[in-house]
Amino acid sequence: MLRTRLIAGRTSGLILSAVFASIVTLASQVEVVLEPLRVDPARPAAVTLRIPSNYLPKESLRAHRGLPQPLVVPRGEVVNDPESQRLVRAFERERRPPAQQTLLGVWISYFLIAYIFLAYLRLFTGGRGGLLRTEAGLLVLVGATCLAAKLLLLFTGLSPFILPLATVPLWAALYFDRGTATATGLVISLVCASFLHFSMPVVVVYLATTLGVVIFFHDRKHATHMLVAGTAAGLFAALVLISVAMSVGNGIDVIGDLAKLNESLLLSTIAGGMLSGVVAVLLQRVATATLGVVTRGRLQELTDVDHPLLRKMARDAPGSWQHARAMANLAEGAAAAIGADALLTRVGAYYHDLGKTIQPKYFVENLSPGEPSPHGDLEPDVSADAIMAHVVEGARILREGGVPEPVVEFAYTHHGTSVIEYFWHKCLENGNAKGLSDAAFRYPGMRPRTKETAILMLIDAIEAAARTVDEPTREKFETVVQRVTNVKLRQGQLDVCGLTMEDIRVLQSTLTDTLCNAYHNRIKYPWQDKEAEGEAPLPVPGVATERDVARERSREST
Repeated sequence: MLRTRLIAGRTSGLILSAVFASIVTLASQVEVVLEPLRVDPARPAAVTLRIPSNYLPKESLRAHRGLPQPLVVPRGEVVNDPESQRLVRAFERERRPPAQQTLLGVWISYFLIAYIFLAYLRLFTGGRGGLLRTEAGLLVLVGATCLAAKLLLLFTGLSPFILPLATVPLWAALYFDRGTATATGLVISLVCASFLHFSMPVVVVYLATTLGVVIFFHDRKHATHMLVAGTAAGLFAALVLISVAMSVGNGIDVIGDLAKLNESLLLSTIAGGMLSGVVAVLLQRVATATLGVVTRGRLQELTDVDHPLLRKMARDAPGSWQHARAMANLAEGAAAAIGADALLTRVGAYYHDLGKTIQPKYFVENLSPGEPSPHGDLEPDVSADAIMAHVVEGARILREGGVPEPVVEFAYTHHGTSVIEYFWHKCLENGNAKGLSDAAFRYPGMRPRTKETAILMLIDAIEAAARTVDEPTREKFETVVQRVTNVKLRQGQLDVCGLTMEDIRVLQSTLTDTLCNAYHNRIKYPWQDKEAEGEAPLPVPGVATERDVARERSREST
């Protein structure tokens, strides 16, 4: 039985959202629920207490230039000011113990945020967002970021602006797309801002940083560009903070704020963006393991034709290997044309037909000239089973060989759930004595759920059909490309891959151009004309060293 990647649904979304909401609710209310974490102003504070600005007297806010700031009691400090002592006691008394209604409202809020996030991934980010591994992985990373932020807020006196909250959005932009990264940034910003009572400066900075990295991250080929994107997002957030302060009539003394160094709002905001890039680069392996994605370095290793699995294919199924290499060139260019992951697509093309090494002679490209096909002695359904086995066996071999799952995915999606029409029609022509339906001739795979796997599905059929074109012309190649694409669309094989109509148009044009360049007519050599006409062959040039060539050229010049 073929094991494919699990698809997320509404039920899994409900379960994941409930777990996320429960954990984050506990984290957000932990210092209120646990009595040992109560802050007594006469004793060293057990945790850092941050009293929101809207709880403070208006007189103290008027005296503060710039944006309103909370009253912060760092962990381990004692409050000596009588007025501050009164505020601390009143604040702690009012919020303890939390009412059940309050806890329920907080839980529902986090649940809805998580559920809407997962629904967005499933419905609006292409097929990859609908994978259970993607949804669970992103929610785990988002939850871990929020928990880490809560711990830093509780047990350090760091500015909340310095938290590296844009780390996960950077990973989402690197491994998925901007839409996924934007949604991830919104969730992290809302949850972490709720830990600080949705303070207006905090909300502004968090949103500007987490969404800014999505805008400034452009180079997916080099992970270190996340450092640049993080720094740019931090500067952008600082600029937004200044403009917001000006809009509310307070303004920020930029020079004076920067002079405060460790207490500077602007420097903390910039540092938060920079730290996001640094953490994203340093913990990249954590992201790949959690999300089930593969790094470019690992993909580069898999392109080495000396890889044991590729050597096995070249040895056991040489015709299929040549087909895979031709597909890789087409697929890489097509993926680059629409902004998909060209390297991943090339690697997928190399490995997708590895299952043909089990019974290579069942595939026509591995037969020697004049060698009979074994299908001539088999029933159509038996032949179909033999052909379909390469999908199952390919996935098995790749997994046993330690190949990452995103590459294995190409093996069981390049035919999707389509029918092997040749043997299905042959079965019908023979009378269908067994009363089989077309289900007996369908591949047991999964429809492509990414642009990269969809590209390979199209090219697998297009490249094979292009080899049958006599007198290659652009019109004939256009017909082949359009027919294959239209058939896959009509069969619903491209419904969940995320390809847009614009992508399909660009793919068709790119593939037609590439086929024309690859299969164009060439002028025959003179010896070929002589051989075709039955005349005596032309002489073959002899051996000449570089010195011989130089001597002959000097004679001709004199």
